Amino acid sequence: MSAVVKVSLKETENFKYHEHSNGLKYFRHDYFAPEPDLEYSAQSYLIQQLPDVVNPLHFHTQNQFQVFIEGNGSFGKHTIEPYIVHYAGAYTGYGPIVAGSAGLHYLTLRSSRDPGAKFLPAQMDEFKKGPKHHYTSPSIQPLEPGVLNSLQGHYFRWEHHDQATGLGVGELRLAPQQAYEINVPENSSGIFVVVIQGSLIENQQMITKNENVYISQEIGSYTTQSLQEGAQALILQVPLKNKLYCF
Repeated sequence: MSAVVKVSLKETENFKYHEHSNGLKYFRHDYFAPEPDLEYSAQSYLIQQLPDVVNPLHFHTQNQFQVFIEGNGSFGKHTIEPYIVHYAGAYTGYGPIVAGSAGLHYLTLRSSRDPGAKFLPAQMDEFKKGPKHHYTSPSIQPLEPGVLNSLQGHYFRWEHHDQATGLGVGELRLAPQQAYEINVPENSSGIFVVVIQGSLIENQQMITKNENVYISQEIGSYTTQSLQEGAQALILQVPLKNKLYCF
């Protein structure tokens, strides 16, 4: 796997409509262009699930985060609001995701490309036995712009951090024109930085609300920086895929 830092494409560049025979309907915007080696091509995309539509119980073959950013609905037993983060390990069933009357928008983030949802029970023959891993965070609220711009220095906290598995969900706050070094540990495949308020400069490109950057484990450490305004971001640390599923 090669070292990589990937930065969002803008939302206006590509929205595609998808409709499944099970009733699932949504628009999808891909933030990242695929790498030549698709197996190790990080994925970041926005789903706009249509109002009152259900995304049924399913699983994926890769570890992933979902960040709920707009709209209303429910996820399993959880009522959804921005910014709730859900993690599901590879071959871990989850759902249903039920969009409310306003629809439901969420990011999906993976260190490696996934071929698509495997719906249950229809695709149970593709399900693999092994460890299952779920986590759902409380809502992490964006700061008001005035509060953000009055910050001094930087502040970081883990909302959830499991050193054994490498899973991490954290919040970073940066004062205006403040730099911060992000370190990717060896037991993580990479880290996503998702802006939820303000803006960051990444590879000479400004990224703003809901846009994101991916830092692969091979990079080791990476410095992000806020601009003339402060910034607030989610730090999402992706665990390595369990070895039982790597064949």
